[in-house]
Amino acid sequence: MKKLPPFSITPGYFHSNIFHQGSHVSRGIMFFMLQMSLLLLTHPTSAQKLYFPKTYYNDSITLAHHIPALARDLIREYRENDEAAYYYDLCRLQIVARMYDSALISINTSNKIFCKSNSEMSLLGSYGFHYKIYSELMASNPENNIISPTAYQSKFKSDYSSLTEKGQDNISYYFSGDLSEYKSDLDAKIKDVKDLDSLTIEGAFELCKSYSIYQVTSATLYFGKEELASIDKEKYIEDDSVLVKMPDGARISLTITRSRKISIPQPVVMMYNIYAGQDPFYTKFIASKGYVGIVANTRGKRLSPDHIEPLEHDAKDAYYIIDWISKQPWCDGKVGMFGGSYLGFAQWSAMKYLHPALKTAVPQVSVGAGIDYPMQNGIYMSYMLQWLHYVMDNKLTDELGFGDTKKWRGLYENWYKNGKSFRSLDTLEGRPDPIFQRWLNHPDYDSYWKNMTPQKEEFAKINIPLFTTTGYWDDDQIGAMYYYQQYHAWNKNPNYFLLIGPYDHGGSQWQPAAVLEGYKIDSLARVPIIDIVFQWFDHILKDSSLPAILQDRVNFEVMGANRWMHVSSLDKMHNDSVVFYLGNKPDDNRYPLLKSKPKTPGYIEQTLDLKDRTELNFKDGDVDPFPSLIDTALNSEKIKLIFVSDPIDNPLILSGAIMASVNLTINKKDVDLVMDLYEQTPDGKYFALNENVQRASYAKDRTRRQLLEPGKIENILLTHTFITSSQLEKGSRIVVMIGVNKNPSWEINYGTGKDVGNETMKDAAEPMKIKWYNSSYVKLPILR
Repeated sequence: MKKLPPFSITPGYFHSNIFHQGSHVSRGIMFFMLQMSLLLLTHPTSAQKLYFPKTYYNDSITLAHHIPALARDLIREYRENDEAAYYYDLCRLQIVARMYDSALISINTSNKIFCKSNSEMSLLGSYGFHYKIYSELMASNPENNIISPTAYQSKFKSDYSSLTEKGQDNISYYFSGDLSEYKSDLDAKIKDVKDLDSLTIEGAFELCKSYSIYQVTSATLYFGKEELASIDKEKYIEDDSVLVKMPDGARISLTITRSRKISIPQPVVMMYNIYAGQDPFYTKFIASKGYVGIVANTRGKRLSPDHIEPLEHDAKDAYYIIDWISKQPWCDGKVGMFGGSYLGFAQWSAMKYLHPALKTAVPQVSVGAGIDYPMQNGIYMSYMLQWLHYVMDNKLTDELGFGDTKKWRGLYENWYKNGKSFRSLDTLEGRPDPIFQRWLNHPDYDSYWKNMTPQKEEFAKINIPLFTTTGYWDDDQIGAMYYYQQYHAWNKNPNYFLLIGPYDHGGSQWQPAAVLEGYKIDSLARVPIIDIVFQWFDHILKDSSLPAILQDRVNFEVMGANRWMHVSSLDKMHNDSVVFYLGNKPDDNRYPLLKSKPKTPGYIEQTLDLKDRTELNFKDGDVDPFPSLIDTALNSEKIKLIFVSDPIDNPLILSGAIMASVNLTINKKDVDLVMDLYEQTPDGKYFALNENVQRASYAKDRTRRQLLEPGKIENILLTHTFITSSQLEKGSRIVVMIGVNKNPSWEINYGTGKDVGNETMKDAAEPMKIKWYNSSYVKLPILR
């Protein structure tokens, strides 16, 4: 998965990649099948081109006649490092090529690899279920492109009955999409290439993938929905049209699912979700776990007639939503909440005005409003405009607009290169956005943000047990740990469990991927997080035992050691520390990390021209909160200094939060700093462990900007960093890159001291001059 920008995998992400466009989109709520997301991020890279003249796009009949040959050519060229992903996409290509028997072999192979590598054998047969049925039916009658309802019904029932109950629950999302969306995506792919007479491997792959998705769903989606609706009607009582009135007259849309087998009142498990659109899937999943399943969409979403104003009303609305739920005859008076990213934030909002019926919460990978989104450590991210349109352009979510990578990349590049103010980003996009402007008006962590979540003594009043999951590469780890730390700072009777491991934003919520950006996750780290979440609910709401993995309050996996550790507090993730000073004597454009403070004071002098936009460190239109996890070279963006340690003598466990103390002088009043941490393994590869961005003027106090004094030695502490735990190999080197942010993914700080959102490239007339002093150091937490 490519570094997820601030709000987890969206409903459209899973939808897009299983059915649809396969482009990288980001943030939102996790789906039941999120564990598959990595497998669908394909990267065909050959420079070869395949002949496919533009006349083949004249009409759908002509395209249908010629595209099988293109798919067959592509099959010979297509490569993918991840085996499960390779066979999954090979199945798609074989379907287009009309090689249905081969497609069956591929999807079954992908199933086995995926389920085995993720320890999810109970899902065997459910992965790519729609492709499997289609291939079976077409293989039995390859000359007929039309699938009869009778044949489909018979095959569906036969294959469905062969699945485990968990597998049966797993397939519903394959049949919850909108066919017009898939057709629009295919039309967009054709539009991109219809004037060409040859296609790159990547272009051919994207065209064939979209074609297969539309081909399969147009033939099976309606029938599949009908079959599942019939099955669900026997299993569940569903109500997707509930509107709950708030004291101010606003209405909140709820979807409720209950098991027909249970007639007595039950505990309720609720997701508080801004990503409206596929809510019956979640409520059915919850009901299958033995609870009343509820999705409450935030104000203005789905059936709510009110204005959509993300983040702003969730705290007060949650109280009255839970109050209404607790009074229903099917509720036993106990409510639990779970979900990640925005949904994690929404749970913390719900705890600001804690309703007595809320008995537990599982805020996963929680967005820290005003902490790590829409700005991180004081620096706004370009992505926030894209996300606002995603959730505000209609009552559901704007999947196609959000996933238009070409458009958003073009916008960010245009803004970056022309040097206009960050505040002008929405007008450059062509749709002025009042929420975007409102957020920019609150760069301090002020009352606007504080009114959304608990503050100070409000944390002390939270008297329910909590459980949080996050990951070392979770984009919202800073937000998740902000709440964790504030809770412990104010609550004298903490009842809070944490699980953290080598996961990204998506894997921290549902099921970790076996391989993440080329990094093979330790076998013991591949725990079924969603199962642990419901074990937690059973423990709290049904008095069962505590999940076995939660052996202490802080539970973390040591990467490379394949070992879980269980300690009573965050500060016990380590029992020692190592300090490295930033040496100032270069060797081949690199500087040493020194184990002792240099005896002679010195500095590195750096001059930066923030007007220079010739280098564009930007990938796929995405905010890039993490570098690639494993790489053979470092991209210093020409504005970062690289510091390298001597090889370590013995394996070393780095465990906890990294801290840096940077001493510098600058000729400006402010600067946005970046720090990356790597392990350079003995084979010369770089393993990304940490990244941090920090506006210097907010380093001491995020609630009040404190400008720097030009020419004065300033001390800037980088403390709001990511937690990690990794066993470094003997012979590895520690690599630290420190520099200045200049990236189209983030607001650019020109250092005038004015509102950064209003600064333009004109404010960079004088180059930025920095002296980095060798009294600066990085402090690494060590577990011995």
